Parts: sequence; structure tokens; C-alpha cells
Amino acid sequence: MDEDDLHFNDLPFELMCEILDYLPLRDIKNASTVCRRWNAIIFSEVYIHRFRLQLNLDHSLPVLKQMVQLLEASDREYYSVVLRANLGSPLTDARLRIVKLMIRLLAHRSESLYFNMADFRIESCVSERLLRGRKLQVIDTRAKYIPLGMGLKESMLAAICEYAVDLVDLVIAEMNINNPKALVPLSSLKHLKLLLISDYYPYIKPPEPPINLPCLENLSLIKVTDESCHYFRVDNLKRFFIHSTGTDAPRTMDFITQNITRVNRLCLHFTARSIQADVIFGWLDRFPNLHTLELAGVALPVDVLKHLSPVNRLQKLIFVSCHLESVLLEGLEEKLAHLRLLCFDGCSLFHRQQSGFHPLHYDDIEELRHLLPYCSVMLDYD
Repeated sequence: MDEDDLHFNDLPFELMCEILDYLPLRDIKNASTVCRRWNAIIFSEVYIHRFRLQLNLDHSLPVLKQMVQLLEASDREYYSVVLRANLGSPLTDARLRIVKLMIRLLAHRSESLYFNMADFRIESCVSERLLRGRKLQVIDTRAKYIPLGMGLKESMLAAICEYAVDLVDLVIAEMNINNPKALVPLSSLKHLKLLLISDYYPYIKPPEPPINLPCLENLSLIKVTDESCHYFRVDNLKRFFIHSTGTDAPRTMDFITQNITRVNRLCLHFTARSIQADVIFGWLDRFPNLHTLELAGVALPVDVLKHLSPVNRLQKLIFVSCHLESVLLEGLEEKLAHLRLLCFDGCSLFHRQQSGFHPLHYDDIEELRHLLPYCSVMLDYD
């Protein structure tokens, strides 16, 4: 081939990766906008993996010390860091030193990362077989940092809160937290906008005041007890999601309304089907800004709306995996005058002739469509 016909894009994929590897992350991000081929190469699974660091913290002490020395002397940049440790492993000074070092590196270089996103995880080394079905999907791709702790020591979270004070999003999963004091360091994260905590089982009221998170917009508590929401003070939430393992709905609502009232979207998921939804509707007048309610795993009698204040501003009402006595809820037109979306996702309807429940079908909601012409009535919701 003539030299005049040679072009950079004529190079094989592997060689282009080697050349691009000399660039810092900031320039790689810019290079991804040059053309479609460069973008496809840079964001390919093979190439992005080059900027993903995975360290096993269960190595021996000499190996860990060598890791620290190499990391401190390296000018390599990463868009993703995964630190792995076995459940119950002691948190040595060398391990904690690595955690603090990686948090500092990601914090100082956040502007040069892919879409300004650093993915930082603390995971367990237990086998995939043991963890299968227990992992949570990260619900927000805007996360600046996503620490994922699986039964690790509380000092890990303390280190994250100390060295990443500008944290935006935080996910804490599979830690089986029983001691509410373990989450006290969260109060230092004044810029936190999204917080997801799972497996949080406090059974006592905290001696300290609730954790105040002034900028928090999205709070999710998954697989938690009734008392869990009592530990947070949030003034202006856009979305609050709780998946409660408790069976005392009035107790849960009482704890929520003590510290969380100004919320736009309220998602209440229960595991006990014996909970009656009318108990929950009686508390909704304490949420003056509420426009969306998502209710899951409860029983819905015909007169479920009788406790709902007619001055409510609900625009979206979503029922998920609920047992309905009837879809023609009494007082629907009067109590939900502002409703624009009514959704039944995975719900069951009681069939009197068969004395049991059957999955809700389109034919079952046909009458509702005519009754609410200005409202979109759906069977599932994305």
C-alpha cells in the first residue's frame, strides 16, 4: 500500500488501543468524540477494561504493603475501582490505607473521568453462587461514587465519608446493619443527593438525633424494618422508597411522617399481604407536596379511598402486586380529581364466583377507562 493511502483508522483494533493507552483519561474522553470508530473502540468492553482496577484485599500483609507502594508511586488513572475482601475479614491498617488512597485518587481526578463518573465498589470475595439473587442493581447511573459494602467493617464507610465529602450518590448493600450508629458518618456528606441502603435492621430508637441530609433528593431503604426511616431527617425529597419487612403499617407511617414530609413521590412496598391499604391512605394528608404514590404488596378493599382527604394533589397512583377486591374503587372520581395516571402492575383481582384471585386483565379495567377519560389507566408501569 502506498504511504499516501495510509490512515490512522487503517490500523488494527489492538494497535489503536495501544496508542490510545498513552493518553490520560481527559484526552481519551475527548478522543471518543472524534468519530464513530474511535468512540466504538474507546467504549468497547475490551478497551474500557484497561482503566478498571480490581484489587483483592485478602492478600498477605507483605503483598498488601507492596500494593500500597505501587499505587502511591503510579500516575495511572482509573474510571472504575473494585476492592474485594472476604466477609468477616479483619480490617488491617494496610487494607484501610488502600481504601483511603483510592478514594483520594478518584476524588482528585473526578473531572477527567468518563462522563465525570467514578465507579468505586467494595465487594465481597464470596462466590457468585452464594451471592446469586442477592445483588442489587444500581438504580442511578449518575453516581459519582458507588461504594458497595457486603458485610465489611464500619470503618470502611467512615473512610469513604471522610475522604469523599463531596459524594453525590451512595449505595450501601448487603451489610446487614443492626447498629444505627454505623451510619452516623453519613451526616458529613452534605452534598449527597441519592442514598440507597439495604438490609438495615435497627430494632431500637437512636440515642442521637436523626442523620440530617439537607441536599438529599432520593432516599431508598430496601429490606428494612419499620424503625429504619426514623434515623434520617430529610426536608425536600423528590422520591422516597421503602421496602419494609415489618407488618405494622401504622408504625411505619408514623416513623416516616416524623422526619419525612416534604416528598413528591412516595413508594411504599410491603412484604406482608395482610396489610390493609386504607390504613396508609389515612396518613397521606401529612404529605402536602405528594403527587405520586406507589403502593405494593397490600390488600385493597372497595372503600380503600374513604380515608383519603379530597384536597390531595395526587396525579399518579400506582399499585404493584396488590390484591384488589374491585377495580371500581368507591369515591375514585371525587377523591382523585387531579389523577392523570392509574396503574395496576402485577395486581390480582378477587373473583367472587371462583372465590379466589386471578391476574388483572385488560377487560377488567375497561370500565375504568370510560369512567376516567382524562386519566391514563394501565396494567403495567415502566
